[in-house]
Amino acid sequence: MVSVEAVGTLTGGGVTLHRLYLPGGRGFYQLHLGAGGAPDECRWFSVLDEVHPTDNDEWGFWLDPGDGMIGYPQFQTKDGKLYGRLWSPGASRIAPITFDETLTDHRGSRTRRLTAMLYAAPTGAADPAPRTEYVLAAAVEDGGEAWVEVRAGIDVNPASLSLA
Repeated sequence: MVSVEAVGTLTGGGVTLHRLYLPGGRGFYQLHLGAGGAPDECRWFSVLDEVHPTDNDEWGFWLDPGDGMIGYPQFQTKDGKLYGRLWSPGASRIAPITFDETLTDHRGSRTRRLTAMLYAAPTGAADPAPRTEYVLAAAVEDGGEAWVEVRAGIDVNPASLSLA
């Protein structure tokens, strides 16, 4: 059994997502709630890479409105695998989705901003392995700090979570 260290509520792009952060903040379950309030989508994400851009050129690589990686039609990981954009698929770059996250833990609540895009590719693995793997690329602004997170994810059956 694992305890949740923090809970996040993200709003943006016309959706609300919920995150259950596990101890250490390196992994979280991200849930979307259906009309009845029960989870209808659940994904596990863990850190694949973290980048701390030091100047405008490095930030431009990730967020430039014309050709920034976050929002590009495909995302390529360091091992060369390509992932297609899942949120608003298409052949040209689009603006990433901006989420405001209210993060609550034992110290209280704070708000941070994420500028993100979700990418997906088939795993090619046989059942019962997950059919799809995800890459979530996000620029995170938290207090006076900012960085880019690249997270790997898989689908999880929401019924497998024991939420009490």
